[in-house]
Amino acid sequence: MLRFFRRLLRIDRWKPLEARTDATAALHLKYLTFKDLIASNDEILEVIAEVEKKLEGGTTFGMAFVRSSAVTAAAHAYRMIQKLDSLSQRRYPELYARFSDIQHSVERILAREPVRERGAYVLPLASVSLAQLDRVGGKSANLGELKNRAGLPVPEGFAVTTGACVDFFAANQLQDEIRALLLGLDVEDLEAAAATADAIRQAILAAVLPPAIEVAILAGYQRLSASLGSEPRVALRSSAVGEDGELSFAGQYVTVLNVPRREILAAYKEVIAGLYTPRAICYRAIKGIPDEDVPMGVSCLAMVDAVASGVACSVDPNRPDARRMVVNGAWGLGVATVDGSVSPDAWTVTKGERNSVISRSAGSKETSVEALPEGGVAAAPVPAELRPALCLSDGQVEDLARLVAAAEAHYGVPQEVEWALDRSGRFVLLQARPLHASSRWTEKEEAPADVGGHARLLTGAAASTGCASGRVFLSFGPDDIAGFPEGAVLVARQSHPQYVRIMDRAAAIVADIGAPTGHMASLAREFGIPAVLDTHAATALLKPGDVVTVDGGRGAVYEGRADGLLAQQGERRPRGMSGTPVHAALAEVARHVVTLTLTDPKSPEFAARSCRTFHDIARFVHERAFEEMFRVSDRVSYDELRSLPLAARLPFTVYLIDLGGGLQRRAGAASVQREDVASLPMAALLDGMTNPELRWWQPKALSISGVASVTTQAIFTPFVEYGERRLGDRSYAIVAEAYCNFSSRIGYHFATVDSYCGDSPSRNYISFRFKGGAADETRRINRCVLLERILLGLDFQVERQADLVNARIRKYGRAATLERLDMLGRLIIASRQLDMRMGARASVEWYANAFTQGNYLFDPDFRADAGERGGAKGEVQGC
Repeated sequence: MLRFFRRLLRIDRWKPLEARTDATAALHLKYLTFKDLIASNDEILEVIAEVEKKLEGGTTFGMAFVRSSAVTAAAHAYRMIQKLDSLSQRRYPELYARFSDIQHSVERILAREPVRERGAYVLPLASVSLAQLDRVGGKSANLGELKNRAGLPVPEGFAVTTGACVDFFAANQLQDEIRALLLGLDVEDLEAAAATADAIRQAILAAVLPPAIEVAILAGYQRLSASLGSEPRVALRSSAVGEDGELSFAGQYVTVLNVPRREILAAYKEVIAGLYTPRAICYRAIKGIPDEDVPMGVSCLAMVDAVASGVACSVDPNRPDARRMVVNGAWGLGVATVDGSVSPDAWTVTKGERNSVISRSAGSKETSVEALPEGGVAAAPVPAELRPALCLSDGQVEDLARLVAAAEAHYGVPQEVEWALDRSGRFVLLQARPLHASSRWTEKEEAPADVGGHARLLTGAAASTGCASGRVFLSFGPDDIAGFPEGAVLVARQSHPQYVRIMDRAAAIVADIGAPTGHMASLAREFGIPAVLDTHAATALLKPGDVVTVDGGRGAVYEGRADGLLAQQGERRPRGMSGTPVHAALAEVARHVVTLTLTDPKSPEFAARSCRTFHDIARFVHERAFEEMFRVSDRVSYDELRSLPLAARLPFTVYLIDLGGGLQRRAGAASVQREDVASLPMAALLDGMTNPELRWWQPKALSISGVASVTTQAIFTPFVEYGERRLGDRSYAIVAEAYCNFSSRIGYHFATVDSYCGDSPSRNYISFRFKGGAADETRRINRCVLLERILLGLDFQVERQADLVNARIRKYGRAATLERLDMLGRLIIASRQLDMRMGARASVEWYANAFTQGNYLFDPDFRADAGERGGAKGEVQGC
């Protein structure tokens, strides 16, 4: 009868079914908006975590990662602002201005481009030196420096400037296309890197050279022809900015040899396209070099009709303090020596006032690379009588050593020099770059046949010092390295610079063929990877999966893991990206994306105006979104919503509003059974509220003073209102599959629970608010002190002001969140009418202990096992 009159008194607030349907749809939209907001918050946090991981320097990334991270963070920050706008009725317009300021700061960083010196597209080598490094690139600048300032012999030729490359790309809008292709590329996915590289290469080769660049290159060739008295075949070699500097780029770019005049323009585009070989893309990514920082210049050099060619190092790369030089060489052009396809001749030479040969050994030299009459080059068999013969005499080696020493003296640092001997007996220096010598060495000693019970399996040329152990990964060419695992030992048929693609993962390198002065050896030293080359039999003797230990300093490979040998080698060179340009760019962007300055929601500075980073925006919006959802029950008109009563034994009636997935509907049902509740958080809350140990229907002992207190409050405060609704209204629960908002107003107090609980811990939370009571202020406050005490024991963060309690818990796993919802349900029911019993503050501790033990009736004579009486479970036991 009483319920009938209550409904009758509110009949003016009844709405037709259409209105109730619209109201439910609007509430459902609000919930979906909230879900989208927290999904974007998760996305930003994932970006932040990934950026922080990259900033540690241990993984490889490029500018594409920097840009994509900034764009993703910005997109989700803006989306969060929009969603909060919808939830809060545009209460925080200042967030848009703060977002715009942060975004402009990030865009300024990403939009920076190196200042390029403009001018002629072609410069004669006679006018080039290191002063033009940014304009002509590393190789041309070094050749000009050797020719014009050191007075050393180099080929005749000219330099095509980096500006030509920049303008070529701009005229064909290639840079935007390249950035789009590189965006999101994982360089450790070797197949994807190869496919991307091929797409970029094809785009560059299909592009049209601007007429001004064509004219400049052909005019440069004509001037070279005039100076030589004939039209020479030329070599077009990469000359990227930074190449042949502190980072070697050894073998990463493209050289086109023996090019006739008619093919020069096509060869130029081939060299430019070499910026994006798979190995070059991976090398730049590993070294943290943005594409914008390596515009490609090209060296156009008259071909040297070489009898022999090779590489010379002004110090022994594995023993830089040994006062000796190393020379390697082979018949024909130097390609075979530097790419590791032949076993070259080798000499060691004293270093000082007099350069004398100390030792010499002949390589197999089965093939040589020769220039073809029609253009291009090809491998040819070396005549049988020349194979065992040294390609240089001792006197020639000593002459070459003096040229190499002069190069070192000019630069002031050890040099790695490519050389050729022409048919007139004249040496020509083809390239010079700083030598990457090993940082650890001991005087050479014979590798023992056994180390700690581990047999020596192979010996070879010591190419890069250090010791490392791992499982063998066999490779018979650079194209079969897909799936190369972290920490494996690469065992290759021959050394090749394309193996740079896995050098950030390799423990060590062993090869049948290769020289310590080749490109791969140089890269191994640059990466700090032990390497033993020229073993002749590694791929035949070692099997995939075998565990071996590589001693790069003594040129030996041992069976198994030789811990004693590994313990001697000391700390290895770090391979991270710290200190690289890309790392620096990411660190600068991170200051506007990752940094968090809003840390205390209670601070007056925790405001929209104070957001300085995307992380700040996410933090602020996330906090305010919880508050908006918590207030859902204050703002909706429940009579406009479609609801069903819950059939459960509770001290109040709960009406459920399903936003989707929260209830299992049964046709024609007038009420909801507990088993129909599919909402994870609501089901857990109900399990707590209906725990059989609560027995809320049993009478409780109340003190006379407590009853008097309630009576007095009822007389003098007959209508207490909180928010927009009088206390004593129905209890409602808005539910979805992973969400609930439960609001209970009974008598003179109210309780609200707002929770999301799913499989992602970062999204999970519980917010709880409790206010009021029927007793006097002292008793109400004592009850809230008790709630605070119990909630703290359940790991909630709690704020209490007088008889108002706000509590929150976040980012717990699904099981832990549901467990706390269960306990919260028990607490809501058990604490009913406690204010009438809690006249003394000293009773708080007793009541808290009683609740923890499962004594939900707070019976002084309670004596039972907490497990049998519904005490706290698992990790939440105890307060």
